[in-house]
Formats: sequence, structure tokens, C-alpha cells
Amino acid sequence: MSAASTAELLDEAHVRAGLQRVLRQHIGAEVGIGGLKRFPVGYSWLTYGFEASWDSAAGPQRRELILRLGPPNGLFAPYLAGPQFITLQAVRGSGVPVPEVHWYGDTPEVFGAPWFICEKVSGRAPVMWGEHFSDKTRTALGEQLADSLAALHRFEWRGTPIESLGKGVTVENAARTQVDYWEHAMRGWELRRMPMAESVLGWLRRNCPVAPRISVVHGDYRIGNFLAEGDHITAILDWELVHLGDPHEDLGWMCQRTFRPGTPLICTLIRREDLYARYQSLTGIEISPSAVHFYEVLGLFKFYVIDVGAERCFEEGRHNDLRLPSMSMQGPRLLLQLEKLIAEAP
Repeated sequence: MSAASTAELLDEAHVRAGLQRVLRQHIGAEVGIGGLKRFPVGYSWLTYGFEASWDSAAGPQRRELILRLGPPNGLFAPYLAGPQFITLQAVRGSGVPVPEVHWYGDTPEVFGAPWFICEKVSGRAPVMWGEHFSDKTRTALGEQLADSLAALHRFEWRGTPIESLGKGVTVENAARTQVDYWEHAMRGWELRRMPMAESVLGWLRRNCPVAPRISVVHGDYRIGNFLAEGDHITAILDWELVHLGDPHEDLGWMCQRTFRPGTPLICTLIRREDLYARYQSLTGIEISPSAVHFYEVLGLFKFYVIDVGAERCFEEGRHNDLRLPSMSMQGPRLLLQLEKLIAEAP
């Protein structure tokens, strides 16, 4: 099968046929697919929930599963399922709550796009606005968010398949590698050069910190990207930007003002000083405020680049999601925020 269009990946019959094919191959039996439902979340990967049932020697089997598909015309295409699959497989049981992953593919053979299948985890994803947590719940979730990040950053990835994600990354070049990545993305998407964006890039290149160590970096660690049930985080989600790099990068990202509207609490859950103290005690990493600030600037620049990509994606007709043109209108505001944030450098 060649690469599928987004319309095909949204077609229930197409998805159902692909699921039956891949599950038959891996389970070795005919599998019934029930309750197929697409979750309208995110701007990149498509997410489906479904129920798989089949007969085995041990009796009838039933699983609630999740399918994720990386559309070839998505915002961050071309996608790969392998990096997130091998990461989730490796870190499971390390103190990072993640879904159990089962199978994946990075060729268009089955669905026409990269894909992976994992267990469905109970809980819902809290959002950064409109949540009314009790003090008890807020404290519990904030502490667990810090603890899970600490567990991820102290995970020993050497000698595991994750090692393949960071060839050539060192403590000296980790920050520069990410600046290069996001500049490359911007160059591929931009319709015109913006002098203020070039100025921000210059600042980033002049201020790259040396990492305290190389860790597994989630890449999008924040409220909205975990599931919670009551006072308990059940799973950290959305690993498509996972890579090896500076652990300060995840801290700088989760500290973005965007993720704490109207409150000083990081991700609306935990005070910055409490996050730092808890994280440092668990990892042994002494947090550098200047490095976190650098990655806050880089994170805000990433928002700008994503908005540039959204504009290009919509104008070329690659995606008809009406959120994309609204995102593209935020570019000038983000550049002004970047100018102000750079001026606040410690």
C-alpha cells in the first residue's frame, strides 16, 4: 500500500480493515473490532480507540486498545512510530507511568501511514483552563508530574534501543542540536523571513547551555499530555517528539506561561520552587535557572515555528483543520513575547 491521504486515514472502513489485518497477523486469529472511535485531539497524530475480541485456547479474549496514526500530510510529517514505541517499551516499569505498547510499523504497508497500538489507560487528560482542582488533587498531581519527569530523566537509556535516538548528541551540543532542528523546521515552512525571528535565533545560538547530563527528553511534557483518575496520574502521553538531550529542556517547556494561564503555578499545578526542589532531590541534578530560561525561550520559539507551519499547511491545502489558520495569526504576538522573555534573562 502506498501512503494514504488524511481522508483515507479518517475512513472507518479503511482503519477497521487495517486493524483486522495487523491484529490477525500478530495474534494469529480472526479479531473482531468494536467501538471504533476517533478522538479529536492534537494537531499531528490521529488517535482511535477500539475494542478487540478473539477466541484463544485460554478462552474468549477482549482488550481495549488505542491506535495512533501519523498522517503523511500532517503538521510534523513525515512521522515515525519507532522512536516513541521503543521509548514507551523501555521506560515501562521505571517509575514513568506509560501505556503498555504492543505493535508498531513505520511503513505504509498496513494503514498507509506509520502506526502503533497500545493499551487504553483509564483516566482523562486535564486541560490548562477551566479545571477546578481541589487543593488535595492539585498538590497530588503536581507532585506526581514532577516525580514522573524525574524518573524519566534519571532513566538509564544506555544499552537500550533508546540509544539509537541520540547519535552524536553530547552535553556540549544538545541545546545547539535542538536549535538547529527548529530552525530547519522553520526554513521548510516559512513563507517569508521575519527579522525578529532571526534575532531570536541569534540569541539562542549565542546562549546555548551545556547540559548537566544527556537524558531521555519527552519533548512535550505538560498538562494536557497526561491522563489522571482522581488524584492519580495514570499515564504520560504524546511521545512523538521524544529524543535524547538536556533534561532542562522538559523543565523549560512545562514552565511555559501558555500552560499556566492566569496562575503562577507550573502547568496550573505546582509552584516553580516546589517543582525544582522535588525534582532536584529525586534526580541529583542541580537545576540551572539560566538553562531553564534558555529552554523557555526555545519553547516559545517552537510555538512560533509551529504557527508558521500551521499557516503553510493550511495555505497549501494539506489539512483542513480550521484551528490552523487561527494559529497562524499568533505569530506576531509570539515574537513580541519572545522579545520580552529574552529581556528577562537572569
